[in-house]
This record gives sequence, C-alpha cells and structure tokens, in this order.
Amino acid sequence: MGRPLRYLPPREDGNWHLVEITGRTVQARHLLRPSSRLNRLILGCLGRAQRQTGVHIHDFVFLSNHFHL
Repeated sequence: MGRPLRYLPPREDGNWHLVEITGRTVQARHLLRPSSRLNRLILGCLGRAQRQTGVHIHDFVFLSNHFHL
C-alpha cells in the first residue's frame, strides 16, 4: 500500500517545490519492456499530465519494473 497523499502549500517566494515520485509495477514484474511504442506512450502521458495540471517535470527514469519522476 502506498503512502498517503501530501499537500504542499504554495511557497511565499513563488518558487516551486521539488517532489520525487516513485512507482512500481504490480508485484514488481518486468512489465515496462523497452520499446519505441512504450517510449511514445510514456512521453504522451507525461506531456498530457503537465498540460492538465501545470506541473513541471524536471527529470524522469523508467525501468522495467519501476519509475522515478
């Protein structure tokens, strides 16, 4: 089970908070097999999430069984 969601209030100086997100596949299985199709899907999902929420993604890493944002 994941940790509860946390709220970060806006900073007074107007700068962004830096938050790391880590996720893994079900039962840590190697479900994220490298392919050009998966790369396009990941980039599309991250781009859509940025557009809808206004979040800036600094860096991301996707491995076979987990990811870091």
